[in-house]
Amino acid sequence: MPKFNTDDYLPVETYREGLSAFHAISGFLLFEFARENTKNKDIIIRNFIARSDMMTRAVFSLWDLQAYQDCWIIHRCLIDRLFHLWQLQQGDEFEVFEAWSFLEQFKAINRVRSDPEFSGALNSKFFNMTPEQKERASMLQKNPPIWRRPKAEVAAKGLDMGFLYRFGYDFASSHIHPMANDGQHDFYTITKLEPVPDFPEHRIVLSNSLLIATMLVQQGLNSSTLSWRSLVYDFLDDLRRMLDTGSEDYKISFLKLGKMIEQGMRLCKPTTKQGGD
Repeated sequence: MPKFNTDDYLPVETYREGLSAFHAISGFLLFEFARENTKNKDIIIRNFIARSDMMTRAVFSLWDLQAYQDCWIIHRCLIDRLFHLWQLQQGDEFEVFEAWSFLEQFKAINRVRSDPEFSGALNSKFFNMTPEQKERASMLQKNPPIWRRPKAEVAAKGLDMGFLYRFGYDFASSHIHPMANDGQHDFYTITKLEPVPDFPEHRIVLSNSLLIATMLVQQGLNSSTLSWRSLVYDFLDDLRRMLDTGSEDYKISFLKLGKMIEQGMRLCKPTTKQGGD
């Protein structure tokens, strides 16, 4: 059940400790991918996991600045990536997604390069395109990859977690586009004038961002071509239990993973599909 009362949430420092452990384990997972990733699927999953770690840490940094609306915006982006990864896994769409992404990004860069008002872009490294990229784009344009982004509400239902859309994605969306009271809390934060208006209890976004990040990582591990050790999943489960009950069991699984790494053991068995230990 979603939590709505302030008393349901843990002290901020508890979430920070959980974030530190999540960041460390995410790093180890990324190095495992770096040893093995030869397929587009694993590269995409690796990048999604890296993005989830960076975005979750960004939420905490923005929280420290009291930029609470921006926390929700990043939170929405995090949920969006979970929905994307879910859809990619459902239809094994990783290859077409990679081709579609490449062509869309190529067309965006080419529009800038072709605009006479931005002729300087032709000599810019930022908008540079290699002969290989041009050749691939030309081939893809002859038979464009067909792919569509997931609809958030449909993806949430597919995950059997409709609340992710209603109380996460949809709610956070209200902070993306300007509203009449947009920036009101920021005004009082900057000026220190009274009275500071109420803002939805911001520890919610810390807890929920960590929750979504663990779900995204697990979705990625389940979709990858690597076989991950069960202790990795135990850690993710334990971290989610901390968010729900305050349990510190995740620290035990975190230490076990650390010992495993110290002993030279890997967190996965390469080249085979998921199957635990």
